[in-house]
Amino acid sequence: MVVPEPTAEPAPSETAEAPPVVEGTGNSNEVGVAMVSLTTTDQALPTVEIVKLLTPSTVQVVTEVAGMAFSNSPIPPTGVGTGVILDLEGHILTNNHVVDSAQRITVTLSSGESFPAVVVGRDQATDLAIIRIEAEGLTPARLGVSAELEVGEDTIAIGHALGLLGGPTVSKGVVSALGRTINTDAQTTMVDLIQTDASINPGNSGGPLANDRAEV
Repeated sequence: MVVPEPTAEPAPSETAEAPPVVEGTGNSNEVGVAMVSLTTTDQALPTVEIVKLLTPSTVQVVTEVAGMAFSNSPIPPTGVGTGVILDLEGHILTNNHVVDSAQRITVTLSSGESFPAVVVGRDQATDLAIIRIEAEGLTPARLGVSAELEVGEDTIAIGHALGLLGGPTVSKGVVSALGRTINTDAQTTMVDLIQTDASINPGNSGGPLANDRAEV
C-alpha cells in the first residue's frame, strides 16, 4: 500500500510473479491510502492498459458496524473501502480500519457480483487486514517489489472513492518520497511508507497503487 501526501501503461513482455509486498497505510479520514499493484515487465504500459489489468483485481468493500446510524434509525452505519485480490482462494488485502469493528462485510467484484467476507487476519500496527470470500474465477493482482521503487516513478491509484457507483476511480501521480514516517490518530507510528501525489479520497483505502508496469 502507498500513503500519499497528507491533506483513513507498449505491450508487456512475458511476466513472472513477484513475491507479495505491501507497504503501510494510514487513517482514511486523514491520510488517503492505497496499495501498489506492479506487473513484472521491463516496459512501461499505457495508463489505459494498467487500468484494464488491475480493475478485475480491485474490489469494493462495504461494511456494516453494530449500532445506530441515527438516534431514531435502526439502520446500522456503513463504511466503504477497497481491496486487492491476492489469490484464487479468495484472499483479499485491505486496510484494517476499513473492516475494524465491522458486523458484516460485503465484497463486490468488478463484475458486479457480491459476496460476504470474513476477516482471516489483521495487523493494527500496519493497518493491514486480510479478508476472504468464497468465489470462483477471481483475478489476482500481480505484486511487485517496493524496494525497487524510485522517487519520480509514475503511480496510478485505483479505488472506490467516495463510494461512487459505476466502478473504481483512477488517479495518476508519482512517487513523491520513500521511507516516510507518520503518526496516526490511533497513536501508532507507521514507518517506511511510500508517499505519492496521486489523488486519494475516502473509499480508496485498501486499494492498489500501481507503477507503470501494472505491478502492486
